[in-house]
Amino acid sequence: METLTWIKEKRKTLGITQHSLAKLAGVSQSLIAKIEAGRIDPAYSKVKSITEVLEREQFSKEKKAKDIMHTGIETVSASETLHSAAAKMRKHSISQMPVVDGKRVVGSLSEQALLAHFSSDPRKIAGTKVSEAMEEAFPTALSATPISAVAALLKHYPAVLVMERGSIAGIITKADLLKTI
Repeated sequence: METLTWIKEKRKTLGITQHSLAKLAGVSQSLIAKIEAGRIDPAYSKVKSITEVLEREQFSKEKKAKDIMHTGIETVSASETLHSAAAKMRKHSISQMPVVDGKRVVGSLSEQALLAHFSSDPRKIAGTKVSEAMEEAFPTALSATPISAVAALLKHYPAVLVMERGSIAGIITKADLLKTI
């Protein structure tokens, strides 16, 4: 039989009493105590209820994307030149930014993409459009997305855009995530 000692550990980590957990899960406090002590082999449905409550509590206490995002995002239009995009990046000390067409996000531009175009022909960069150098768009998340989900995206992308009502509300980079540790 697999032990359910993790229930006690998770409950204590979340700062929930046995009484509160029992009430939220619809079971008795004595059942919680017996499970935690390893004195009972509970029904699957009871363990499932307890697990769901613990997961829900964990997500409700976790920071959300809106808590760590940067607002006032600098964007660049797909029709702007790489020269003007580079000037924006220097002015705001940023290494990447979303590329937009109106209010729609259509891609991203990074220092790496700029440098790749610069090294291919430095004289052409002044007239080259951002749309010719842009990379795929950053993934998006809602402002209520738990930061654990944002962290999973940041393993594969340099930034995550936080969206509210179809518009960019903020951006989260790996550096922002590191500040939460």
